[in-house]
Amino acid sequence: MKASLTAHKDYVIGEISPRLFGSFIEHLGRAVYGGINEPGHPTADDMGFRGDVLERVKELGIPIVRKR
Repeated sequence: MKASLTAHKDYVIGEISPRLFGSFIEHLGRAVYGGINEPGHPTADDMGFRGDVLERVKELGIPIVRKR
């Protein structure tokens, strides 16, 4: 079986949501607890997410971070 694909830069059928290009954070070591989520940290918000870590994530241009 043979297949082919032709892509043309001017042929647009819709926009792709930037949220599609998000990131996933895994519970490995201290990545989540003690990392991005630490309720007792001085920069933590009311949900426990550290402000200093969130600022670094924003610098990376990641539109959404999911955790499991």
